[in-house]
Amino acid sequence: MTEMQKETIARLRQNGSAYKEIAEQLDLSVNTVKSYCQRHDLQALVNTRKKIRLCLQCHTEIPQKPHRKAKKFCCDKCRQLWWAEHSSLIHRNSQIELVCLICGKKFLAYPSKHRKYCSRLCYGKSKGVSDENRDVQQADPLSDRYEVGAFIA
Repeated sequence: MTEMQKETIARLRQNGSAYKEIAEQLDLSVNTVKSYCQRHDLQALVNTRKKIRLCLQCHTEIPQKPHRKAKKFCCDKCRQLWWAEHSSLIHRNSQIELVCLICGKKFLAYPSKHRKYCSRLCYGKSKGVSDENRDVQQADPLSDRYEVGAFIA
């Protein structure tokens, strides 16, 4: 892009011309004109936006840094509170409903060919480990409940 084109873009943008009009006049791509204007903060007088944004939770002003994604929250606390109150807006498209092989309970989980149980308790039941056996094994790991040759010292 030449210096003359850059000056023309700035002048036309100050006069309120749209990206498409400028692109057609200068025989440039609309995206080229748009990105140049955004990088150099050239906004049409008709469509000026405020650089100040309010926190979605506490409604205090949030200073915005140029050329960065606009902040929606002033701090982590506000962000966490807002999402806790608006949890229905969280996109949970990636989770699927599965049925536990042990208890038959339906549960949500991320897709995985290995996920079969709703909890560690059901997983333990599938392996034949009950709460009573687990307590005995933890208390006396060398008890005679183990088979011969299963424990190598």
